[in-house]
Amino acid sequence: MTSSETTLALFTPQVIRERAQTLLALAEQGKLVHVEVDPEGLADVLVSVLETTMENYPDLQIPPYGVWRDFEAGGIDRWGALAGARGFESAEEMLAATADLAVLGTMLKTMRPEGWIFEDPMTATRVSGRQASALAAFHMFASGSFSSQMSDPYRVDAETLIRLELEELASGLQWDREADADLLDAMQRQLKRFGEALALRPDLFADGDETRPGLLATGLAKDCGGAVEAGTVLDRLLEALAPVWEGGAQAGDILLGDSFRHKGLPGSELEQTVPFHLAAQEMVYALVEPFAWAGLEVSGLEDLSAPADDRHAALFLSKGVLKLTSDGSDLSAEAALERMIEVRAAASALTDRLAGLLRAELNVPAEQLPLTCILEGGTSRTGSDFLSRETGEAEKLGKILNPGSVFWLPFGA
Repeated sequence: MTSSETTLALFTPQVIRERAQTLLALAEQGKLVHVEVDPEGLADVLVSVLETTMENYPDLQIPPYGVWRDFEAGGIDRWGALAGARGFESAEEMLAATADLAVLGTMLKTMRPEGWIFEDPMTATRVSGRQASALAAFHMFASGSFSSQMSDPYRVDAETLIRLELEELASGLQWDREADADLLDAMQRQLKRFGEALALRPDLFADGDETRPGLLATGLAKDCGGAVEAGTVLDRLLEALAPVWEGGAQAGDILLGDSFRHKGLPGSELEQTVPFHLAAQEMVYALVEPFAWAGLEVSGLEDLSAPADDRHAALFLSKGVLKLTSDGSDLSAEAALERMIEVRAAASALTDRLAGLLRAELNVPAEQLPLTCILEGGTSRTGSDFLSRETGEAEKLGKILNPGSVFWLPFGA
């Protein structure tokens, strides 16, 4: 197996889901060091998620999960207003722009200053957390911060990402240039790496003199026959962008992105590597609507795994389904990383299991209630509500899920 094939082997949705399910099974058997699982508690989780879903979407007309919901903070259709003013001349042109924004909005969901509040400069809507990151990305995009062409602000060009100045970044994010200097430097480096990764793969992201993340979508649309495979989109994104998310596992000198090695798994180092690819999978979810607006379906979304994030970990920890075996105060750095892997994997696999229980309770088939709608309607919202309600829980969970303070993970303390 070549290095490239080795890398791609960890990018398939099947492997992502299987590794998480393997760790969940070990937890249920009492064979993990840091995590235990009580599946009996899933009944309580099901009730909470069902209540949240019916409260927000009583007719079960649930939109897809993803960054577009964040762009609608305060119930405002920001993209609709922007697109109406822009007047795109073709579906392809709009697809490139919306895909640019979808990928950018997800890429900017990283660690952020403690207590940061973003105020929408047009509506005065005030938001925090990952929603603030998304809104900041939206308004920087709308103002042309990522465009290399004065006449066409609604685009994300690789060369602009590479050259973005700290002052513009600080202003757009509404971060303090001095107090948040370290985070600003990290964000600038992250965007520069993003732009460089795009430039290194003109076969995926370039068309003539243009190099943009959205051109991946327009390229796939040309040859898809009406439906784009979610697994194909994920493969392409990770094939090019995995090195942007540094700090995880490696295969030789190849960076594997949001993947980490757990020695409790059998086999080789590659077989012990647990891939999560949180940001990349969220990019795929975020591209569902851009493709739909262009008249294309994204098939195979059920192959994607549930997000291995703090909201889903909180969902199961709060109900006692997922339990930590210690407070972790005396863990070594290696043990803390191992605990992070176990919690994230178990939370993702439990969400997949919960999805099946929810469909059975509602007597709705998977094609009518796909995972993306379950995430938006219930699991993500319920976990988020718990984190916002319980003082200190978000910070505590951030330390568990990001023990090394990796910048690109959207949780930290």
